[in-house]
Amino acid sequence: MERMHIIAILALLSMGCKQEQEGATLFEKMPPTATDVGFANRLTESDSMNIIEYLYFYNGGGVAAGDLDGNGLPDLYFTANQGPNKLYLNRGNFRFEEVTERAGVSGQGDWKTGVSMADVNGDG
Repeated sequence: MERMHIIAILALLSMGCKQEQEGATLFEKMPPTATDVGFANRLTESDSMNIIEYLYFYNGGGVAAGDLDGNGLPDLYFTANQGPNKLYLNRGNFRFEEVTERAGVSGQGDWKTGVSMADVNGDG
Protein backbone atom coordinates (compact mmCIF):
# COMPACT_ATOMS: atom_id res chain seq x y z
CA MET A 1 0.00 0.00 0.00
CA GLU A 2 2.84 2.38 0.84
CA ARG A 3 4.42 1.60 -2.51
CA MET A 4 1.18 2.67 -4.28
CA HIS A 5 1.25 6.00 -2.45
CA ILE A 6 4.82 6.64 -3.57
CA ILE A 7 3.95 5.74 -7.18
CA ALA A 8 0.89 8.02 -7.09
CA ILE A 9 2.93 10.93 -5.69
CA LEU A 10 5.66 10.43 -8.30
CA ALA A 11 3.03 10.31 -11.06
CA LEU A 12 1.49 13.59 -9.84
CA LEU A 13 4.89 15.24 -9.60
CA SER A 14 5.85 14.13 -13.09
CA MET A 15 2.66 15.66 -14.54
CA GLY A 16 3.67 19.02 -13.07
CA CYS A 17 7.12 18.85 -14.65
CA LYS A 18 6.00 19.21 -18.25
CA GLN A 19 7.53 21.95 -20.37
CA GLU A 20 5.26 24.95 -20.92
CA GLN A 21 4.68 25.97 -24.51
CA GLU A 22 5.68 29.52 -25.35
CA GLY A 23 2.76 31.65 -26.46
CA ALA A 24 2.84 34.75 -28.58
CA THR A 25 4.00 37.89 -26.78
CA LEU A 26 0.93 40.08 -26.31
CA PHE A 27 2.59 43.18 -24.87
CA GLU A 28 5.95 44.84 -25.16
CA LYS A 29 7.24 47.43 -22.70
CA MET A 30 8.03 50.68 -24.49
CA PRO A 31 10.23 53.40 -22.95
CA PRO A 32 8.99 57.01 -22.63
CA THR A 33 11.41 58.03 -25.37
CA ALA A 34 9.48 55.83 -27.82
CA THR A 35 5.98 57.00 -26.82
CA ASP A 36 6.46 60.51 -25.36
CA VAL A 37 4.45 59.41 -22.31
CA GLY A 38 6.59 60.50 -19.38
CA PHE A 39 4.09 60.59 -16.51
CA ALA A 40 5.33 59.63 -13.05
CA ASN A 41 3.32 59.73 -9.83
CA ARG A 42 6.00 61.04 -7.45
CA LEU A 43 5.16 61.03 -3.75
CA THR A 44 6.71 63.07 -0.94
CA GLU A 45 6.30 61.72 2.57
CA SER A 46 5.91 63.99 5.59
CA ASP A 47 5.08 63.63 9.28
CA SER A 48 1.38 63.97 8.50
CA MET A 49 1.27 62.26 5.10
CA ASN A 50 2.78 58.77 5.13
CA ILE A 51 1.74 55.12 5.17
CA ILE A 52 1.31 55.18 8.96
CA GLU A 53 -1.09 58.14 8.95
CA TYR A 54 -2.76 57.31 5.63
CA LEU A 55 -2.97 53.60 4.87
CA TYR A 56 -3.57 54.13 1.14
CA PHE A 57 -0.57 56.45 0.64
CA TYR A 58 1.10 54.16 -1.92
CA ASN A 59 -2.05 53.05 -3.79
CA GLY A 60 -1.35 55.49 -6.62
CA GLY A 61 -3.52 57.76 -8.70
CA GLY A 62 -5.50 56.61 -11.68
CA VAL A 63 -5.49 56.28 -15.45
CA ALA A 64 -8.27 56.49 -18.01
CA ALA A 65 -8.19 55.74 -21.73
CA GLY A 66 -10.67 57.03 -24.28
CA ASP A 67 -10.88 58.84 -27.60
CA LEU A 68 -11.07 62.51 -26.59
CA ASP A 69 -10.27 64.12 -29.94
CA GLY A 70 -12.35 61.89 -32.24
CA ASN A 71 -9.48 60.35 -34.22
CA GLY A 72 -10.41 56.78 -33.23
CA LEU A 73 -7.33 56.28 -31.04
CA PRO A 74 -7.33 55.93 -27.24
CA ASP A 75 -5.97 59.00 -25.47
CA LEU A 76 -4.56 58.74 -21.92
CA TYR A 77 -5.29 60.76 -18.78
CA PHE A 78 -3.26 60.15 -15.61
CA THR A 79 -3.98 61.50 -12.13
CA ALA A 80 -1.13 62.25 -9.75
CA ASN A 81 -1.62 62.08 -6.01
CA GLN A 82 0.50 65.12 -5.14
CA GLY A 83 1.41 66.60 -8.52
CA PRO A 84 -0.26 67.75 -11.71
CA ASN A 85 -2.37 65.36 -13.74
CA LYS A 86 -1.33 64.69 -17.35
CA LEU A 87 -3.33 64.33 -20.58
CA TYR A 88 -1.75 62.67 -23.61
CA LEU A 89 -3.42 62.67 -27.03
CA ASN A 90 -2.71 59.63 -29.17
CA ARG A 91 -1.16 60.64 -32.50
CA GLY A 92 -0.87 57.07 -33.82
CA ASN A 93 1.93 54.51 -33.97
CA PHE A 94 2.18 54.58 -30.15
CA ARG A 95 3.20 58.28 -30.16
CA PHE A 96 1.48 60.67 -27.77
CA GLU A 97 1.40 64.45 -27.32
CA GLU A 98 1.15 65.94 -23.82
CA VAL A 99 -1.57 68.64 -23.92
CA THR A 100 -2.45 69.06 -20.23
CA GLU A 101 -1.99 72.82 -19.91
CA ARG A 102 -3.61 73.59 -23.27
CA ALA A 103 -6.66 71.51 -22.26
CA GLY A 104 -6.75 73.01 -18.74
CA VAL A 105 -6.94 69.64 -16.98
CA SER A 106 -3.87 69.60 -14.71
CA GLY A 107 -6.13 69.17 -11.68
CA GLN A 108 -6.31 71.19 -8.50
CA GLY A 109 -6.09 70.04 -4.91
CA ASP A 110 -3.74 68.09 -2.75
CA TRP A 111 -4.66 64.46 -3.37
CA LYS A 112 -6.14 62.85 -6.49
CA THR A 113 -6.80 59.11 -6.41
CA GLY A 114 -8.75 58.19 -9.51
CA VAL A 115 -10.28 59.14 -12.81
CA SER A 116 -13.28 58.05 -14.86
CA MET A 117 -13.92 58.76 -18.51
CA ALA A 118 -17.30 58.56 -20.25
CA ASP A 119 -18.99 60.03 -23.32
CA VAL A 120 -21.77 61.73 -21.36
CA ASN A 121 -23.52 63.41 -24.30
CA GLY A 122 -23.07 60.43 -26.65
CA ASP A 123 -21.37 62.36 -29.44
CA GLY A 124 -18.55 59.87 -29.84
